[in-house]
Order: sequence, then structure tokens, then C-alpha cells
Amino acid sequence: MCKGLKRFLVFAILISCTATQAESLTQVIKGRIVDEQTRAGLIGANVVIVGSDRGAATDLDGKFRIANVPVGRHTIKVMYMGYKSRIIPEILVGSAKEVELIVALEEEILQGEEIVVTPTIDKNRSLNTLAAVSARSFSVEETQRYAGGFDDPARLASSFAGVTFGNAQDNAIIVRGNAPKGLLWRLEGIEIDNPNHFPDGNVLGGGMFTIFSSQLLTNSDFMTGAFPAEYGNALSGVFDMKLRNGNSDRREWTVQTGLMGMDFSTEGPITKQSNASYLVNYRYSTIGMLIDLGVIDTDQKLNYQDLCFKINVPTKKAGTFSLWGIGSSDRPADTEEPDSSKWEHDWDRLRYTAAFGVGAAGLNHRIILGRSTYINSTFALSANTVSNDLYRLADDLTLYQNEWVKSTSGKAVLTSTVNHKFGSRLSTSTGFVWNHLFYDLNLQSTVNDVQETFQTFVDEKGNSRHLQLFSQAQFGITPNLKVNAGLHAEYFLLNKNLSLEPRVGLNWNPHPRHTLGFGYGLHSQLENIRYYLAKRETDHGVETPNRNLNFTRAHHLILAYDFQIDMNTRLKIEPYYQYLFDVPVRPNDSFSFVNLKDERYFNDPLVNEGTGTNAGIDLTLEKFLSHQTYYLITASLFDSKYTGGDGIRRNSRYNRGLVVNALLGREFTVKKKSILGVNWRLTYMGGERTSPVLRDASLAAKRVILDETQAFEEKLDASTYLDLTITYRINQRQTSHVIALQIKNLLASANDHGTVYNFREQDLKRDKMVIVLPSISYKVEF
Repeated sequence: MCKGLKRFLVFAILISCTATQAESLTQVIKGRIVDEQTRAGLIGANVVIVGSDRGAATDLDGKFRIANVPVGRHTIKVMYMGYKSRIIPEILVGSAKEVELIVALEEEILQGEEIVVTPTIDKNRSLNTLAAVSARSFSVEETQRYAGGFDDPARLASSFAGVTFGNAQDNAIIVRGNAPKGLLWRLEGIEIDNPNHFPDGNVLGGGMFTIFSSQLLTNSDFMTGAFPAEYGNALSGVFDMKLRNGNSDRREWTVQTGLMGMDFSTEGPITKQSNASYLVNYRYSTIGMLIDLGVIDTDQKLNYQDLCFKINVPTKKAGTFSLWGIGSSDRPADTEEPDSSKWEHDWDRLRYTAAFGVGAAGLNHRIILGRSTYINSTFALSANTVSNDLYRLADDLTLYQNEWVKSTSGKAVLTSTVNHKFGSRLSTSTGFVWNHLFYDLNLQSTVNDVQETFQTFVDEKGNSRHLQLFSQAQFGITPNLKVNAGLHAEYFLLNKNLSLEPRVGLNWNPHPRHTLGFGYGLHSQLENIRYYLAKRETDHGVETPNRNLNFTRAHHLILAYDFQIDMNTRLKIEPYYQYLFDVPVRPNDSFSFVNLKDERYFNDPLVNEGTGTNAGIDLTLEKFLSHQTYYLITASLFDSKYTGGDGIRRNSRYNRGLVVNALLGREFTVKKKSILGVNWRLTYMGGERTSPVLRDASLAAKRVILDETQAFEEKLDASTYLDLTITYRINQRQTSHVIALQIKNLLASANDHGTVYNFREQDLKRDKMVIVLPSISYKVEF
């Protein structure tokens, strides 16, 4: 590790020595100032760089441009008569790429000046996102700067209060004690399936890292409960991702190589005569390439790649059209160990060849009607494919089929939202989402790896529909008191189930530095389509016992207190309570969907009679980047319980009890042109719950058998991780170099995975795996 750090420093110094010394490096900050509700451009808004004489006023379209801005960090202030001023602190200005901002201003109900501090660059947020009580916006730069982020939004989210993860090799997001499957992923306003490389590999809802390249994302939103009426089909949280537009004035390129992959990105104007732009990024697996070349000696294959693009075409009268798409392809494979004397764990007996594909593409249209209304509409297609051919060596060393999967599922989506502003007090948002679901599933597997139990769990081809409707209004009762109320409705045509879900949020500012919030919402979620279509043989023939499963539902109740300690520091306290009901459970058994982790195939009859509770308090103390220093300290104290089909109340699998994150970062300016950043993150997580092991039965079967009559009565060991990120940005004329060293689990702490059967020792052993993820990357922008 020390040698790697020395090489990193030597490489950084060599590049730094080539930097331009004589001239002052400058760049352009440009963008658009819009009304928060209508998205209409604000004419004549003043945009200034704090502490300098540089600034600009917006034109007829709300656009501005500030040239000759020195490289480094700058704070922007935006002012407009009748609107609350907004400060955007510590924007990073590099020498290679122009900085583009979209800043939304809130109209004042009464005259007066009020400064609103935002920790991240504004993006095109909807009225509904702004209404969320429990929400956190984050910037792309944070995924690159924060330790443990690994340029992955999902891993960055684990720094936020109320969020935990499984282990270092998986990015599954566990929100407030809920299973990872409860999270809603959205891209450009469209619900998409699990957008991870090697999706659901270890945990349903997780993967190795997301298929979103940080080169293409703009600021996005993460919500952990009581989300507004726009969002449906989610139980635990919402990850609302946005793609930025390409630079419409000049062409720019980015090339990055590192352990996690090689990225190639380009953007620029489509024609010089229009404001249309394109943005494309392609990434390929560095690890997979090194394995193929024989540099890494292993029988395992780990190839992956992804592509993402966005084409943005504004018109003078017909609105703005954008075409976007994202897709990934993963090809993992491994071979079995033929010598049984070398077996240690069960995976030594496995041979598999798998393929995963995730894709989505959409055409979006946004148009502003007058000064008070805008309509946002999208038609999109999304799909995922899974192929898995898995064999297992029997005790007599014969191979038998253990799993065979060929599945394709997806949806065609049509959605439209009408936003209207009646005045400074009242704004509304109303829309629909029409999902045409399609599927072609063939899922075959053994039960508990027993050869004689190999069977078909799902063999269905068909389609169905899922309709969502929503409407909500935001009303300013006084300048300091706002209420957001709405209704979301869902209808699943496959089994004709309906869910009506009221939502309400309240924000009160009794003092400029103090904000009190309240949020309530009824939320529901469909399960994966394979669970509805699972079939089983009975005396009456083949049946699909779970076809009529209802939505899983949950009441969310949140209180929030936000104290703006100073212009750059805030304290947030959020107590919450969630009551889950209509949870699928197995009758007279401890099994519940509340605890889903990797249970993919089963056809036992289920009933919507389970319940669950998640209660806790989230604490956040955050200092946004100022004076070259920043920190984020979060703590979550919670209790998660559930009741299965046997009517017994128990701890849930994800009841870790306590999670604490402490993140500290410092930047150093080098020769007024370059920036060295150092960031540490320390994480403590209480252990997951597990069930006691039936020792004699496990030894006889040579596999772990749990006592499910005492489900989750034991707790795995707690985990402590230390992550490190060091970045060095070197600015040259029209070129920037970024060298990064990222290490996850620097202290090589073990993660308790529970009990496994050890073939070499023919005994049960605790599987305490140590995973250290180091990555050195180099990026050049020009």
C-alpha cells in the first residue's frame, strides 16, 4: 500500500511540473436562472462571483455568461427582484471544461430579502422534489471527492443518515431498516430496474456499482421517506438521477482510466447555428481486460461495459426535446475446482456462465406555456435480461445443473406532468405514468442445492399494465409556512389491485436559521414480476398461487428539525416511524418479504398478512466546503421489527440498531492552479441479524441449515470501515489532469458474513471476509 501511495505522489508531481507557470488560467461560468415552479427563464437576474467584481445579468431566456473566471473554487450569488436570493458555494472551476449552472429561484410571498444557502449546484428539480421533508441533494463532484464514493452515487448515499450497506463489495442501499428492494430508482423521471453492474448478484437490489458514469450525471436527489405524490412504487426511498446536457458552445473530451474501468466521454454542439448538444460516455472493465490479458491470474471472468448518452435539442417555439439512453452488459464466469481435497467453501464446487443486461432509452419533451405553466412528457423503453447457466459438483464429482435462467422483462412507459403556478402562494403538479409491462421468464433451480429438487419455478411469457396517477399542490400559507398535499394512485392490471395513497408535507421557518418539518405518506410497492408468476404442481394441476398478491404498503411519518448554525454548517434531526402492512408472508412460518436478501426462487403460497415497523432517529451535522474544509457526520439509531405468518414479532434481518459515519475532507491549493484533496471516512455499523444454526443437521448435510423457528434471534459482528480518497487536480491551459487514489476499507477490517460449512476442515466456521478495494485512476479533460 505504501509503495502504491509513493507511486501516486511521484506521478502527481511529474504531471504538476509540466503545468503552465507564466499565464493566469481562466474559465467560463455560464447557465440559466429559472423560476422554481414554472421553469421559465428570469430576465435581468444578477449573477455575481462573491468577493470579486465579476458578474453578469441574464438575457431574455434567463441565460448568463461570465468569462475570465480564475480556476479554483468560487461562490456564486443570484439575485432577482421579488425572489429569494440564492448562494451556491465553492463551485469548482477547472481549466478544461466550462461550468454550466441551472439555478432555480423561489418567488417571495411578501417583499423582503432572504438568503437561501444550497450546498450543491442547483439542478432542474421538480416542485415535488422540493416539497420532500426527508431529502438530500448531492452533486457529481461529491461522488468523486467523498471517501468511499468510488465515483458511484449508490456508495455515496451510504454516507447519508438513515442509510446502510451490506459489505464493501456490494452497493445495495438499505434505508431505515428496509430491504434494498424497497428503493425506487429513477432516471430522467422514469422508473428503471436495478441499474447496477452484476445486478442482484449478492443482494436483491444491489450490485458492484451503478452503470451511471459520473461524467454524465448532474445534481440528483435522494429521499428516505414520506416522499411527495409524484413518486410511487417505492417503500423505503427514492434515488432520482438526472443526466446533464452537453456543452452547446464548444466540444470537450474526457478520458479516464483506473481499476474500476476506462471511460471515454465527449460532448459539444451538434451544429454551430443551434443550441442543440450531445453527450456520450462509454466505459469498459479494466479488471476484465487485465484478466483476459493474463495480467491477473484467475479462472474467474469479470467483464462489464456500459454506454450512456443524451442529445438535447431546444427549439424556439416547440419546446425542448431530449433523447437519452443508458445500457450495460456484464459477462461473469467461473469454473469449478475438480479436486475435492482443495475445496474450502461451497463456491469452489460451482461452474457458471452468466450474462446480465440493463437498458433504458427515452424521448423527453418539455414546453413552457406562457409564464405560468410547463408540461414535461416522456416516452421510454426499459428492459433487463438475465442468463445464468450454473452447475455444481456433487460429492461423487459429477456435475449437475443447479440453476438455469433465461429471462427478459421490461416496460414501455408514457408519462406526462402538468405544472402550473397560480401565483406566489400556490403551485400544482398533476400527471400520470402508464407502464406497459412485458416479460419472458424461464427460471429453473434446485432447492437448497439438492440435485433431486431441480424444477421450473417460472415459465411465463406475456404482458400486463401498471398505471399511476398523481396530483399535488404546494401552498404558501405565510412567507414562513408552506404545505404540500397530494394523492397518488396505483392500479396493477395483472390482479386488478388498487392503491390510493395520500401524502402531505409541512415546512415552517419560525426563524431564518430554524426550520421545522412534518411529513406523512402512505406508500406501496409491487414485487418483482417473477413472484406473481411462480408456479407449482398440486393435486389439481399447475397453479400460480401468488398471482393475486396485493401491494405491500407502508405508512411513513417524519418530523424534522433543521438548524442553520452558520452560512456553511447545519444540524438536522429527523425522528421517524414506519408501519408496513400487507407484507407477503408464508402462513404459519417466520418467512417475510421484509427480510428479502437473495431469495430469488420459491413457489410457496404467500398471503398479504405480514407487518413490520421501523422507528428511529437520524442525525446529520454537515459543514459544506468552505475555507478548504468540509465534514459530514451522521448517526442513525433505529429499531426494525416484523411479524411473519406465524404471528410472532421479531427483529428484522436489517435491524442493525446503530450506524455512524464521520467524513472529513481538506483541500490544498498548489501554486494557485492545482488542488490537492484529502478525504477520510470512518463508518461503524451494527451487525445484521441472523438465525441460529442447526449444527448437527448442517454437518450431516454439509451446508448451513438455519433454525427458522428462532428467526433473526442472533446478531452478526459489527463492522468498522476506514475509507480514504486523495485527489490531485492539475490545471493547464485548456487541459486538466486529475489523479485519484481511492481505498475502501483501508484497515482491512473483516466483515461477518455468518456461518459457512468448511469442506477442508469438515466443520462449521464463521465467514469473516476481508475485502480491500484500492483504485488508482487518471483522468484528463480537454
